Amino acid sequence: MAAVKPNTMEIQIYAIGGSEFTHEDTAPGRDVMLEDRLLALAPKMPKIGYIGHASDDDPDRLKSFYNKFSSRAQTSHLPLDASASTAWNFAAGLDILYVSGGSTKQMLNHWKATGFDDVFKEAGRRGVILAGVSAGAICWFTDLLLGTSDQGFELLPGLGLVRGSACPHYDSEPKRRDAYDSAIAAGRLAPGLAIDDGVAVHIVAGRVCQIVKAREGQAAFVRADQDGKTVRATLKTGFCLESDALTETTFERVHRAY
Repeated sequence: MAAVKPNTMEIQIYAIGGSEFTHEDTAPGRDVMLEDRLLALAPKMPKIGYIGHASDDDPDRLKSFYNKFSSRAQTSHLPLDASASTAWNFAAGLDILYVSGGSTKQMLNHWKATGFDDVFKEAGRRGVILAGVSAGAICWFTDLLLGTSDQGFELLPGLGLVRGSACPHYDSEPKRRDAYDSAIAAGRLAPGLAIDDGVAVHIVAGRVCQIVKAREGQAAFVRADQDGKTVRATLKTGFCLESDALTETTFERVHRAY
């Protein structure tokens, strides 16, 4: 039976490969452009809600969120121990949902157990911009490679709002990059986006609309070629992740060596 394609008619994703405001300790003020471009996608003084479940509601990251956005947006957050009804009310009036980094597996397990996954998927289909960094960038895709270089990696499903896979920290975590490339080359993981730290990809209805670079990094599309080897290609605006014909005419090969 053919796999059911996700309904992406109204889905907007703003996926950040790594760093930004929740990691001010490692990159203070370095990636301001990423948040500025995100706010520019929404109405003036948008309602933005923060989800810190992948990092157990880390208080420093929560503080950074309010410090970053409170003067330019209406801010709120959903606590880890919130009820499903609280989550529905939290998401009801949002323009942007922002998900922090941390353990993607832990976060998705919690969302499934509480029903938050249905809340956030419905919000996306309603037009709320689904934004996030690292775990918050990749959770929206259908296929995920999760874990750490110390604990190992495993293949698990994501929320399925965007077709394919995604890998954060592509330039800064070589072991994650190698595991991601190998899984795609072996046909165990769907092709997908590889996003460097300091880079964001804005996707609307499965199509890349904008690539924002706060640093020298890049975003690439990774797939397997006919010889079972990995092909990395520079991501371009207009690229459609929903296409079944991912040909060389749709993107350029990467020239940068990792």
